[in-house]
Amino acid sequence: MKNQSQIIIDSLKDQLKLRGLSYKDLGLKWDLSESSVKRVMTSDKIDLSRIESACSLMDLQVAEFFKQVPYDKKSNLIYLTNEQEARLAKDPEALHYFLLIQEGRLVSEIIRVYSITAEKNIKILNQLERWGLIELHPHHKIKRLYLGQLRFKKEGPLGRQLELIAKTEFLDANFEKEANYFTFLHLNLKPGDALKIRLKFTEIFRELVAESETSISHPNFEDYGIMMALRPWQPPFTQVLVKRKKNS
Repeated sequence: MKNQSQIIIDSLKDQLKLRGLSYKDLGLKWDLSESSVKRVMTSDKIDLSRIESACSLMDLQVAEFFKQVPYDKKSNLIYLTNEQEARLAKDPEALHYFLLIQEGRLVSEIIRVYSITAEKNIKILNQLERWGLIELHPHHKIKRLYLGQLRFKKEGPLGRQLELIAKTEFLDANFEKEANYFTFLHLNLKPGDALKIRLKFTEIFRELVAESETSISHPNFEDYGIMMALRPWQPPFTQVLVKRKKNS
C-alpha cells in the first residue's frame, strides 16, 4: 500500500499533467536536471519546499493542492505496465478474467457463473501469474497484487483500445433508457476557463471513483461508462457565413 508521501507525489504528477507541465519545466523551477526530477518523482518521499516550489510553478496555492490530494486509500488509482497491458490486449479472455478478479470475484464464483472449462481456467490463471498480475496458490486460491481502482493509461495498449471503443461503440446509442443520460454543451470560454473546468472534472472524477469503490461490493452492482471531454470546437452550423476580412 502506498504511503502518504507517494500519494502526494502521484497527486503532484496529476496536477502537473493537467496543466501540460513536464519534468523539464519542473527541473527549471527546482534547478535540477530532468533525470534528477524523475528520480525525485519516482521516490517514496518529497520535501515540502519542493512541493511549495511546484505549486508556485502551477500557480496553485499549497493549501489548495493538499486539499485535492486523495488520501482516502479506497480511491487510489492503480496502473499496469505497458507490457502487462499489451499481453491482456491480445488475450480478451484473460483480460475479462482479470477484471473479474479485480472486482473481487472468487475463482470458484467465476467458474460457476461463466462457461469456462477446467483446462481453460488453469491456463488463464497461470498466464496471469506469469504476467505478474496475481499470485497463485494451491486449490485455485489467488492473491490480488493490485488493490484499488484499476485504470488504463491513455497512451497504453488498453487505454488506446478503450478510447477507440468509447468514441465509437459507447456513443452508438440513443440514451433513452431511464438509467441513461446524455447532454452536450457548446460554451463560450475566456482564457483560463478551460483549465478551471478541467480541475472540476478531476474533482468529480475522484468522487465518482470513491463512489464506485463502495458500490462494487453490492450484490446487484452494474457496470456504467462515463465520458468527460473538453476541447476547442465550433459547430458546423456556426461556420456557414463567412466573416468579412478586417481592414488593414
